[in-house]
Amino acid sequence: MKRRALRKRYGRTASGPVDTTAANELDLYAENTSELYNQKKSILANIRRKLASGKYNHALAPKIWMYWVDAAAKRYVKEFGSGNVSTIFNKATREHLAHELADRYRTGEE
Repeated sequence: MKRRALRKRYGRTASGPVDTTAANELDLYAENTSELYNQKKSILANIRRKLASGKYNHALAPKIWMYWVDAAAKRYVKEFGSGNVSTIFNKATREHLAHELADRYRTGEE
């Protein structure tokens, strides 16, 4: 598949610089929102299962954390922001946070 077709199919590449302050704020919001807790528990359980079976691939871990980060960003914009998710938290910032979470929860423990 051509690169252009892949980009069309799987979304745009990360655009703009990483805003570490926004990433930190989104991280704090996500950690302290009870509605997102069950999703986080499911992700951690999935990581534990993969670690136990020997199929854990750390390079793929940020992908699963992006679901949680995107859900938190949508909830944050709905509660506090005006506009859309990509204007407040660009994709590079959300991916940066997903990588941080993957590193933080590498062992599958909270």
